[in-house]
Amino acid sequence: MSISNIRAKLNQATSAQNLPDGEVITKKLDVLTNFKSTPTILSRDLKIQGEIFSAGVIEIEGNINGTINGNSVILRENGAIYGTVFAEYFSIRGKFEGTIKAKNISIASKAKVTGEIEYDILSVEDGANIDGHFKKV
Repeated sequence: MSISNIRAKLNQATSAQNLPDGEVITKKLDVLTNFKSTPTILSRDLKIQGEIFSAGVIEIEGNINGTINGNSVILRENGAIYGTVFAEYFSIRGKFEGTIKAKNISIASKAKVTGEIEYDILSVEDGANIDGHFKKV
């Protein structure tokens, strides 16, 4: 089912039930439709030193030393980032050292995070290894 079909069904359901959460769900669907249909995947054997920009989803298994500016950044378990990440959404399952400025941050149980973290929404699973300074913005 396409996003437009889901949006139409959501609008029908929320208007019939007058749900205030319909606005939130609709906004989340709008954010999802802004992503590219295919994520950019940086493989395990890839090492990048420099800057990465993407309006879509970036999934990282390799090692990045530099700055990442993306809409949605996913650091997989085998991946590592040393530097700065600017994102709307940042999911961390691997190793991160540096500065994060993201609206929504999710830190998984196997993640190792060191650095400065600025966030609006933060979720941390039990077992995550974190050493840093947190600031809610």
